[in-house]
Amino acid sequence: MTASLFPGIPKLMLDATRKGRTFTIEAVTVSADDEARRRDVTFLRREFGFPLPAPDWEIVDEEGLVLLCRTGDVPVGAVRLLKRHGGASDWCPYLTAALRAALPADPAGFVFMERLVVSPDVRSLEVLAVIMHAAATWTPVLWDVAEFAAITRPELVRLAGWLGARQLSEPMILPGSDGLGLLIGGGLEEAAARTKALFSTGGWRLSPVGDLPTALA
Repeated sequence: MTASLFPGIPKLMLDATRKGRTFTIEAVTVSADDEARRRDVTFLRREFGFPLPAPDWEIVDEEGLVLLCRTGDVPVGAVRLLKRHGGASDWCPYLTAALRAALPADPAGFVFMERLVVSPDVRSLEVLAVIMHAAATWTPVLWDVAEFAAITRPELVRLAGWLGARQLSEPMILPGSDGLGLLIGGGLEEAAARTKALFSTGGWRLSPVGDLPTALA
């Protein structure tokens, strides 16, 4: 996220605490102050992310919203969020025609979630829910969109359902990969509500950090 992409929006941060352990979600910008956080993102992608023919930090990262999850000073997760339109063909070259046809058709566009990575040490429904909650809560305010989409593996569809996603396409071999992938997506409002419900029954406490607008709290 560039310093000028979302004027008037302060630094986005959220703490999620359970049993004395806190996960902090924050937006990573291109400012000099965020250089260490950008290194955290590239570390996670390099060590635990799906191998891609792309640098660990891409130019497109500066066009969207990159979220970093850490516990203390240890980076444990990251995701990139970009506003996209289903009819456009100048992004994500690995998307097949069938997958593009299944993308959300809202003329206002949708949020596409990419390069999601979570450290094996903390992989769980709860950590994914923390990341998803921040994404589903913040992106509608930044871009005035209502839907999201992402590519995932078939065996993770049921897990994604707990976070408010549904299957949008049949599994297929993705270009440049030997594995199967499919498109999932759903409404951001529903995803925010479902993840918040998980926290309310799991003993979590969500605390925005700093003076965030009410819509982002």
